[in-house]
Amino acid sequence: MKDNLQPVKLAEIQIGRPLIWTVFDKHGNLLLREGAMVESQRQVDGLCENGLFRQKSVTSRQGGGAVAGAESAVKSNPAEKVEDLLAIRLAIGDTVQLQDVSSDKQRYFVKLVGFMNKKSVLVSHPRQDDKLSFIKEGDGFLVRGFAGTKTYEFNSNVISVCLSPYPYLHLAYPPQVKTTNMRNAVRIKLKLVCSIESQATGLKTSAIIDDMSISGARIHAAKAFGHVGDIVSVGLRMQVGGDTQVFLVSAAIRNAHAGTDGQTGGAIVMHGMEFVQAQGADLIMLQNYIYKAMLES
Repeated sequence: MKDNLQPVKLAEIQIGRPLIWTVFDKHGNLLLREGAMVESQRQVDGLCENGLFRQKSVTSRQGGGAVAGAESAVKSNPAEKVEDLLAIRLAIGDTVQLQDVSSDKQRYFVKLVGFMNKKSVLVSHPRQDDKLSFIKEGDGFLVRGFAGTKTYEFNSNVISVCLSPYPYLHLAYPPQVKTTNMRNAVRIKLKLVCSIESQATGLKTSAIIDDMSISGARIHAAKAFGHVGDIVSVGLRMQVGGDTQVFLVSAAIRNAHAGTDGQTGGAIVMHGMEFVQAQGADLIMLQNYIYKAMLES
């Protein structure tokens, strides 16, 4: 066993919950990456055959006691910061949530249009059932969104409602914005049909995405569509900003194991996937889809 590893207790592994650390066998060989889902007791037993270990916790310099590793501590309780909105580097076209501060707490999803000399934030006009919602000057909103791996939120009010040349709002520029650094492995639960194409053979397989983050996904299929280490193309259709868009990304198979479909009881193969080469517009599309789902939950 390597010196930088410590044993994982069986009680620390929760079936149906993502791992909060990467786990190795006693020889230091990678078994499952952080964020991977442990599906059954059978899988736990298989993992433990050659011992189950994770990286050692760090020791606190204040008080000398053992504390959780810095990485896990940040992820379980992300630290909040106060920043200037422009320092967050928002992207034009990002999805933004407006939550009415009145008692009904109505939520709208709009697009970031731009900024004006640190005086206002421009967003598209909220719509419901493809009709403009009734918004008037002075209305207050809690504004939430995501930028990279940060969440942000601030309070603002409508200082102008514009209908020409297109409907949009001027929101008062916030004096400060509260941000929280999120991790890439934040996952959303979903049932989304996708297509898997082997880059080695060109064979295509229909599959289901069970959960997804901006760094990877858990995908099940009727049979294995590759071996650990293989690179495949994952294609799916996502609703982003009211439009259906096709997302195509390369992914590496990081783990695969037999499982059971919770609805039909049939045999399936679960695959833990890590996205590779997701960048530019594709990465922004994926972030918007995942973070919008998180905001709606």
